[in-house]
Amino acid sequence: MAHKRNSNRSTSISMEYRNLKGSKRERLIAERKRAGLTQTQLAKKLGCSTATISHLELGRVKPGLDISLGLESYFKRPFEILFPDL
Repeated sequence: MAHKRNSNRSTSISMEYRNLKGSKRERLIAERKRAGLTQTQLAKKLGCSTATISHLELGRVKPGLDISLGLESYFKRPFEILFPDL
């Protein structure tokens, strides 16, 4: 007899960890390119991974406080300008 999975549990887990795509964050991309930085270079300056920068730019994740403050400080732009969609 096969073990029946708890459908409520699997649904809540998949909803919690699903990979959401949002709109691309054009302003963040433009600021990075204006500064002449690659995603890898910006990641090193902020102390995070290149994947984090990529996911931020693609709208897949929201920035945490440390990344938000780092971006504001580096680009000299407020959060609302860098992330107008949040």
